Amino acid sequence: MKITREIPCVLLGSFLSAFMINSVLIPNHFLAGGISGLSILLHYTTSLPVGMFVFVLNIPLFVLGKRYFPWAFIYRSLLGMLSFSGALFLTRGLYSFQSTDLFLVATLGGVGCGIGYGLIYSNRATMGGTDIVSMILCRRFSLGLGTINFAVNLVIISASLFVFPLRLVAYTLFSMYVTSLVVDRMQIGLNESKTVFIISNKHELLVPAIIKSLHRGVTLLEGQGGYTHDDKRVILTTVSLLQLSRLKELIQKVDPKAFVIVSGTSEVLGRGFKTIQDEIFDLA
Repeated sequence: MKITREIPCVLLGSFLSAFMINSVLIPNHFLAGGISGLSILLHYTTSLPVGMFVFVLNIPLFVLGKRYFPWAFIYRSLLGMLSFSGALFLTRGLYSFQSTDLFLVATLGGVGCGIGYGLIYSNRATMGGTDIVSMILCRRFSLGLGTINFAVNLVIISASLFVFPLRLVAYTLFSMYVTSLVVDRMQIGLNESKTVFIISNKHELLVPAIIKSLHRGVTLLEGQGGYTHDDKRVILTTVSLLQLSRLKELIQKVDPKAFVIVSGTSEVLGRGFKTIQDEIFDLA
């Protein structure tokens, strides 16, 4: 059932990304990063289809990717790349959005491509190209995939300064930055985690309630009141964003006077939590 859900999402993401490139970026002579950017540059100079360049330039990168990723991930990425290349052919000339407001174009293209890329990445696949390189770096340095993609593409897009006006390149960089933000947000989504500290005189009731109701681990820390110098137990737990409201209701029910601190958590590794990159390698 999971694979049945993921494949349509990959196809949808590929189509949306290709549509935004053909209908928003190219009509306004925008650039892009990675293999898509190189393909667009070649399209501008030769007028040949972007999809053809995407397919040809991806071949050596898929050979590199096989050294680092399981076959299941390669298959999914191959599906993404082929569907993306095909969608570039299908959406060519389908619609054209042109505007003198480059900020609007950059924002629209960035958000649209970000949603498309996010659908693909969130379903354990890529569109090939420098995405494969970014995935390798993402696992090595534990950074957001969209952030690494932006850094990798920044090097590539800098080379276009010798061909295109600085103003156009600057707006392209802004569009890519918007894309990276949307990708990172879609990857986190409702799976964002929250670290919660609970100071309560009824910790002996709260701990089993949290474990039983939320199925989350709990750690008890030793604490001391700064004013009263009374010994206290501090409950430490990490929950998903969807579970946070349930935890608050549970605390309110057991101890309305509890002192609660909630903080955002960028990454959680361990039982019950898993990153997108870890899921990719679990496919092996």
